[in-house]
Parts: sequence; C-alpha cells; structure tokens
Amino acid sequence: MARSHPYNFTHVLLPQLAWRRPSSVRRELSDPYLARELLLYVWEKAAEGLAPAEKVVAKGLRTTWHEVAGRATALFHLPPPQSTMEAYYSALVYEGDDDPETEEVRPRYFTLEAALGLSSAAGTPTMIGEWSGELHRHLGRGPAGGQPETHLAFLETLALVLGPLPDKGVPYMRVVRS
Repeated sequence: MARSHPYNFTHVLLPQLAWRRPSSVRRELSDPYLARELLLYVWEKAAEGLAPAEKVVAKGLRTTWHEVAGRATALFHLPPPQSTMEAYYSALVYEGDDDPETEEVRPRYFTLEAALGLSSAAGTPTMIGEWSGELHRHLGRGPAGGQPETHLAFLETLALVLGPLPDKGVPYMRVVRS
C-alpha cells in the first residue's frame, strides 16, 4: 500500500494544481527557484493532517525540463518509492505552446509507478500510468525502476505513447457551395 504523503503529492495535488492553472504552473516550473518553492509547498500540503511518522522527507524532489516527441515536458524526480502505486517519476506533458494569446490546454499527466514483481539486477518492476481528471489508466509495464537512466527510459516510453505531433501545415478539404 502506498504511503499517503507521496501518494497525495503525486496522484492528487500536483496534477490538480497543473490542470487548474496550466499556463501559470508551467511558467513557475520553468523558473528553477519558483519551481523548487512550488514543489516544496505542494509537498508540505500533501502532508497536512498526517501524523509525523507518516511524513516523508522531500529528498530528491526536483523538476527537469525535456522535449518529448516535440512537446515541452516537466519531469518530476520524486523521493524513492517504497511500495506499489508510489512513483519514481511523474511528468506534465504540454501539447500546446506557451503563448498567452492561445487557449489554455490542460497538460497530460503521466507517472512511472512501482509495481508488484521481483526486483532483479536490471531494476524493479514499474507501470506507466496516466491521470485524466478522476480517471487513472495503466498503460502497461514501464522501464526498470531504480536505475541511473530510468528517467531517460521513462521519457522514451512517453515519446512512444504520445507519438509525433500532428502536422499543422497539412491542408484540409473544405466543401464550398457555389
């Protein structure tokens, strides 16, 4: 069973915040100082109401930015999981650009979660998940967890899930009545 503190952070508060204020959260995460402050604030909020013994230290909590299948992606490095449903990493994938004139599009939110299974020299079993509002889908097995390159393998897997960006320059047919 997942510990409440990391679960609340990864599966509840972080995605809700990003979906409520997509462009402002993206801007804050793009600034290293603001990103750190935001993550620590949300981490503390995730522990509210928990007994001191249930609180987890934010060791390793940070954000890095990547381009995944042509999309800006904020990758969250999380404290190491200790049970299933706790995540090694999560990611906000922004489909649109950061232009304030365009309509705000909710980012997609993915997790690389610890899964049941035996650990091996290659790492521990994981599962790729995606949250969409209240719906949590498992997309299949993920790359082995707990390895130095796990985050890169997670991003590569996300690129396969996302596929290429649609080509906006392709003409479309329009029927015109004469």
